[in-house]
Amino acid sequence: MKAILLILAALVAVSFAARPCSAPWELTFRASRHDQGDTYYRRYYTEYDRPNQRVVMFEESFTGGTRELREFLFLHYIDTGFEYDFKLKNCTRFRTGPFRPFEVPYNSTYEGSFQVGGPGEDLTVDIWSDRIPTRRENWLGQFSLRNCYPVSQFLVDTQNFNRTSISHFFDVVQGIVNPNDFDVPTECARLTTYSAMPDQARKVRSLYTGTLDF
Repeated sequence: MKAILLILAALVAVSFAARPCSAPWELTFRASRHDQGDTYYRRYYTEYDRPNQRVVMFEESFTGGTRELREFLFLHYIDTGFEYDFKLKNCTRFRTGPFRPFEVPYNSTYEGSFQVGGPGEDLTVDIWSDRIPTRRENWLGQFSLRNCYPVSQFLVDTQNFNRTSISHFFDVVQGIVNPNDFDVPTECARLTTYSAMPDQARKVRSLYTGTLDF
């Protein structure tokens, strides 16, 4: 009997052993991001659709006491993205680059795990990085063990190592809550030319790609 229990315990341990994982294919969540160079947080409401290779993020920030609201729509399946300013009613159209799923890359380095919460309500979180023997990490991601939900992310801007960002993910729900959020804003639909990807759009995209370098 003891042998059977030991085997079952080993199987459970193996089934939940730390290994690179992918977040659920459809997610709706909120997030906050702080860049070292800023004095305020940016907040996001996000819908992530891996099967259709599209992501939409609504960003809220307060600069000098003024509330700003932007939409970042990444339609990777047609290599087209939009940054829309709700206050100014203007839009920028850009190339999104290839789709990169929200996941722990297969070649990531396992850094450890910890529990969030107290007895009876704890959540096991794994910590991963892109560290290799010849280079320190530029990305550090935390994902829940069982379902690979994103918890937080630390990212270094390799173009300026004095700038880092920390992001936290919360209110995560599986599925797309409002598919209409992927509709292209009217002001954006009129655009026919592409501009360079705005710096802020690149930073926003890094929330799910884990990198600024493409």
